[in-house]
Amino acid sequence: MTKSLFLLSLFLTFFSVKYAFASLDPDVLSKSTVRVVVKKPNNAMGVASGFLWQQTHWVVTSLHVMDPHPRSKIIIDFGKKRRLAKVSRVFPEADLVLLEVVNPPKGWRPLNQIKQVKPEYREHVTALGFHHGALAMSTRELLKGYAKPEILKQFLPPYAVDTLAKTNIPDVEFPIYYLDGSLLPGFSGAPVFDSQSRLVGIGNGGLENGAANVSWVIPATNLAKLVNSKLRVLPEGLKSTSELFTLDKVTKAQRQPKHRKRNMVQLPRLSNLFVTKAHAGSELDTDNELLPPLYSVKYQGFEFVKVKSRTLAELALSSATPNEFDQVDQLFKSVYGNFILDISSLSFDIYSDAFYGINIAIPRGAELYVDAQGYLLARSATLCRLCFYELQYHARMLDKKQQVTLNQSPHRFFEQKALEHWEALNEEGEFVEYTDYRNITAYGDKRFVLNALFANFSEPLIDSYELNYVSIATNRDSWLQAQAINNRFDREYLDLLASQAQLNCHQVNLSFTQIELCQSLHSAYALLMSVYLTGFSNRFYSI
Repeated sequence: MTKSLFLLSLFLTFFSVKYAFASLDPDVLSKSTVRVVVKKPNNAMGVASGFLWQQTHWVVTSLHVMDPHPRSKIIIDFGKKRRLAKVSRVFPEADLVLLEVVNPPKGWRPLNQIKQVKPEYREHVTALGFHHGALAMSTRELLKGYAKPEILKQFLPPYAVDTLAKTNIPDVEFPIYYLDGSLLPGFSGAPVFDSQSRLVGIGNGGLENGAANVSWVIPATNLAKLVNSKLRVLPEGLKSTSELFTLDKVTKAQRQPKHRKRNMVQLPRLSNLFVTKAHAGSELDTDNELLPPLYSVKYQGFEFVKVKSRTLAELALSSATPNEFDQVDQLFKSVYGNFILDISSLSFDIYSDAFYGINIAIPRGAELYVDAQGYLLARSATLCRLCFYELQYHARMLDKKQQVTLNQSPHRFFEQKALEHWEALNEEGEFVEYTDYRNITAYGDKRFVLNALFANFSEPLIDSYELNYVSIATNRDSWLQAQAINNRFDREYLDLLASQAQLNCHQVNLSFTQIELCQSLHSAYALLMSVYLTGFSNRFYSI
């Protein structure tokens, strides 16, 4: 009898858990979710997600996507149906706006149930929205993380704190939900649900911090304040706030939006249209051809989605810690010498995995792909398995023993990982680690990234040498390793480096040999920086 009761208990537990998660039906929730496009007079668009709240003519989205210009138009896109909207109510401190749509189309189903309490730590939540304004709706699975205090200021780079403290859109002291992951661009305003389809909150983000993104969830309990707000017009200061949220913008020429000017560490050399009824026409044209195509790569439980392309100068400008980029410059000079390069113009494609919140970078224009052997690689004219330069990734889940070690001593965990990498390299050569370049960066909530440098420059009787730079990122459940492999160091190339020491690659009238050398140096620098840029979104900062 005891055994039967135990089995029955297991069955009921399994059934209840399965039923709870099965109760979230994206197809049903999609009838409450809309795409929001703010069409601006300067050939630019703001793109976001939104949802119907309480009434079929009410749409909630992020305030920062709005534009104060009187000729701007707010377009609500629901499948093939489009409607113009106007601002109805505003809650600046939470970065929320309630829009009103006249003559809403049939099929809209407003949400009306919220989760009154904060999700538990590591609880699964689901965001439903439109990546970078894409026409196709998608879900993003996320985990509730832990942060204390759980306020917006904790995750913002200083330049954003400075501006938002003045505009109060949103309030930097505002209580939020921290995600152990990252919302993709375009998910600002997206509804976030628990496993029982209750509205947990409203997704927000679009800020940049170097290669990383900054995103959070506004608790759904704030919707009552939004509905009861007496503020019915866009507030002053919105333009300054909106300029910070660069990832929620699309321009006709795909230009990168300008960041607010601020003091920074110098890079090493290196109208709403009020309508009485909705109608079709050019004013409802959302210029979908401007939207970047969605490109993603699945690998070992990760899904890396391309979220942006940025030059190194732009990454440094948005970074809370631009001085950290000096590490790559110092490493490069220790290997190659004092060559003068224009590294600020180097450009990178940034990919992000939303669930784990991890970001990787590859030289712009390279292809991220999984080969026939199951390796995640970057491929271009200069990057390949048989080229001088190679960029590859490995990912694994942590076993229980590794999780315990990481929890007790991150340094001991990474010491073991560095040793394992060294041993793997020495199966094919005699490598040593240059420990001066080992560095561990903490991102908060038990997330860390190790950088380390290895080479076999002392190995005898070989024709060429290898420089191996590695980043290992872990988020307590899994780890991802990125490594830059440079096999260019044969005797001819080493002699060329010595003969052209301190070459200024900015000079005109360089010889063909010098031009080729400068191109190789730029490729080598981009390779190192690609690996260094591996990291997590939503980094913690002391407040």
